[in-house]
Amino acid sequence: MKYFSIDYRSPPSGMGQIIEDTQPETIIDRSGNEVWNYTLVTYSGCGPEQDPNYIRTKHFSSQKAEEEGWVGPILEEIIQFLRDQDVTQVYDGELSYEEDGADEFGYFTLDRWAEIMRSYL
Repeated sequence: MKYFSIDYRSPPSGMGQIIEDTQPETIIDRSGNEVWNYTLVTYSGCGPEQDPNYIRTKHFSSQKAEEEGWVGPILEEIIQFLRDQDVTQVYDGELSYEEDGADEFGYFTLDRWAEIMRSYL
């Protein structure tokens, strides 16, 4: 399964990671460093443009998102990016306690998660 895992750590290290559970968690990069074999998703004000601890970083630049302090202004871009990456599920351990539609492990379908996030706009 390919899923997006929301990251609530503080300070913000990014919005979350795209994880493919059939792939190894870590790999050795071209420089010989062990890195997470995930795509880190970040946006202005929430994580770096490039994080050397991940094999790749997808950064969404948005002054408005940075000013507002949340993903709302670029939500549609992020949802489309997740679709383009063939993400089918979103793990959101906190939202799963507040909203209906998650399975017993805290996974929403991408469509249900998008619906919930749009309701906050």
